[in-house]
Amino acid sequence: MSELSELDSIVLRTVSNPPLTTKNSELTLTEWDEQSIKVYNVIQSVVSGENVTAYDASTVYDMFSTDITKRFASYNSRIWKAIYVGSPSTFSGQTPEEGVYWTQVTLAQLMPNILRLANFAENITSTSTPKAVYSTSIVIPSADVLTSNTTPVTLSIPRNAGETIQPISVNFGLNDSTSPYSTNTIAAIRCVGADVEMFSLDFLGKTINTGADLASLVTSVGVGQTQIISNVDLEFFTKNGNPSGGDGDVVVNLVYLIQ
Repeated sequence: MSELSELDSIVLRTVSNPPLTTKNSELTLTEWDEQSIKVYNVIQSVVSGENVTAYDASTVYDMFSTDITKRFASYNSRIWKAIYVGSPSTFSGQTPEEGVYWTQVTLAQLMPNILRLANFAENITSTSTPKAVYSTSIVIPSADVLTSNTTPVTLSIPRNAGETIQPISVNFGLNDSTSPYSTNTIAAIRCVGADVEMFSLDFLGKTINTGADLASLVTSVGVGQTQIISNVDLEFFTKNGNPSGGDGDVVVNLVYLIQ
C-alpha cells in the first residue's frame, strides 16, 4: 500500500519513533506541508477503499473470520463489511449491496475518526512539540460487563495529574463468548462524572466471538451537559441498564491523546 508506506518517511523533530527519522532540529515549513499531505492521502485511500481487497465472487466471506480480507471487501469504490449471521456464517457469491450479507462502511462512520486525525495533523503542523498518539487494549471480564451499568469499569490509562485523556478512536471485541448478552447491549466509553459518553456501539448482542467493531463518536451534547472533563479517568459502561445472559469478555481497543 504505497500511501501507507509514505508515512514511514515522516520526519520527527526530536522524538524517537522508529522507523521514522529523527532530525534533531526544527522542521521546515515545506517538511510540515509534505507530512500533512501524506496523512491526507492516507485518509483518502481509506475512504475510497482502494487499499481494501477487491470483492471476489469465489471468496468465502465470514464476519467472524480472524482474516480481515474475509470480513471486508471493496466494491464499486466503497468499503463493505460482511454481516451475515446465519449458520454457518460463511457465504460466497453474494455481490455487495446493503442487506442480509453486506453493509456499507459509510463515510459518516469513518468521518469522526478522520476528523480527529485531521485535528492531530493540524496540531503537529502548528507546533514544534507535537503531541504523541497512544494506544492500549484492555480486557473487561464478563462478570464486570454484567454489572457495568451500576458499576462502570475504570480503564487503566496512565496520565499525570491535571491531564485529559482524549480518545481518537475506540473499538470493541468479544473473547471467549458462548452466549450473547441479551439486554442492554450498547457499550460506551465516557469520562468519569460526564453526562454524555464519547463513544458508543450496540455491540454486546453478538452471537459468538467477533473481531473488533468501530464505535461511533457521540456528538450530541446538550446545553449544560459535560462530555470531556480534565483530570479524570475514562470508564466503560453499558447504557440503560446492566446486560444479562452473556458470558464474553469485552476487549476495548483505544487510540488516544494525553492533553
